[in-house]
Order: sequence, then structure tokens, then C-alpha cells
Amino acid sequence: MNWNDIYQRLLLDSNDALAWTSLQDHVRCWARGVLAGRAPHAIEDAVAETCAATVVGIQHARSAETFAGFAYGHFLNVRRRLIRDQALLQRTQTLDVDLPLVAASDEPDPEIVAMVRRAVDGLPERERRAVRMRYFDELSSTAIASALGVSNVNARRIVFNGLRRLRTELTNRA
Repeated sequence: MNWNDIYQRLLLDSNDALAWTSLQDHVRCWARGVLAGRAPHAIEDAVAETCAATVVGIQHARSAETFAGFAYGHFLNVRRRLIRDQALLQRTQTLDVDLPLVAASDEPDPEIVAMVRRAVDGLPERERRAVRMRYFDELSSTAIASALGVSNVNARRIVFNGLRRLRTELTNRA
């Protein structure tokens, strides 16, 4: 499916599975080329994040002719964040002295823990389950999809929407 078709179909129905799959295929080609050498799960996370951000913001795309560039812009943002996070991880792993980033005796602020717990508990059931499976149980998108009885695309979208709600809720509370 070409970019114009993807754009038109997603405008009509943001849950169009064929359009989502085609969008993922295009983004996956970019990711495999640009993110070669990275872990497969990192590439798939970049694909899922790019596609979800593209569809969530599709109303800001100017036209079908510029949709590929619009999606690529989201991909570049995800790529930039991935590279920045990896560089930060490498810097912390190569410290000459093994200093903990947080002292072992430091406990998380109970107010913040309670606020995050309330925000997670306030999510719709499917989003709450998906976010917990992904970030607390560290399950793959395939495992989440199986547990929720949805496709991989929908599982990634559910996780993304849950994270977006959490981000909004925690930003509003802070």
C-alpha cells in the first residue's frame, strides 16, 4: 500500500488494520536501515512508537503528498531519543568508579509512588493491563496481544495510549 492510501485510510478510520500494517512495514524498513545493529526489540519499539505518534497526530499532517515526510519526522524523533538514551546508558556503564545513581538507602518518595499508583489504577482496564504487562512484567508486544486477545498492532496502540494518558495525568497532577 502506498503512502497516499495509508493516509486516506487512516484519516477515515484510525483503527484500520491494513493501513496500520502498511505503515508499520514502511517504518520498519527505515528502522532496519537506520537502526541496524540495535536489538530487535528496540527496533520494534521504535516502529510502534513512530506509528502510534503518526496516527495520533495525523490531523496535523498537511496532505497525502507530505504524509511520508510527516511519518519520517516522527521516526527521527524516536530515533534521536533512542540514541540519546543509549548514549546515556553507555556513559553510566563506563564510569571509572561504580557509584550508584541513587543511594541504596534512598527510598522513592511515597507521595510520588502513591500518585503514580493512582494514575495507573485510573487507566481504563485494557490500558492498565497492557501497561503493567509491558513495563512491570516486561512482556513483549506479542505476549500482550495474546493476553488481551488483540493483534500486535492493537496491543502496541493500547500500550501507547495508556502511556499517553499516564503522561497527561501525571503532568496535570505535578
